Amino acid sequence: MMTPLHPLAAVAAGTMLGLAALTAPNTTPTRGLQAVPACTTECLGGHATMPMVGDSVPEDQLHRVSAPGRYGLSQAPDGDSYAVVGGHLVRIDADDGRILSVLRPAPRILD
Repeated sequence: MMTPLHPLAAVAAGTMLGLAALTAPNTTPTRGLQAVPACTTECLGGHATMPMVGDSVPEDQLHRVSAPGRYGLSQAPDGDSYAVVGGHLVRIDADDGRILSVLRPAPRILD
């Protein structure tokens, strides 16, 4: 014959499990995630100001985005590409590097 548990035993067990869940370390998987350095003067291209639509940016002053998804973007339209110029995410003409639109600040290179 089994002895019944005390009514408060279930409360105590639930409290312990709840506390364990609240104090558990962050279990977000980090495999594949890499620390990304902040944008340096090189990725800023020496620019201290926001890039302007119509500016032509030399190749050595921009970082072409190779993984648009990391910036929350889909593939660029045909003939365009995305880049980081002066700490800003921009859409450029793939052929001549002319800025077609300034999207938003991008203080870090993500790809």
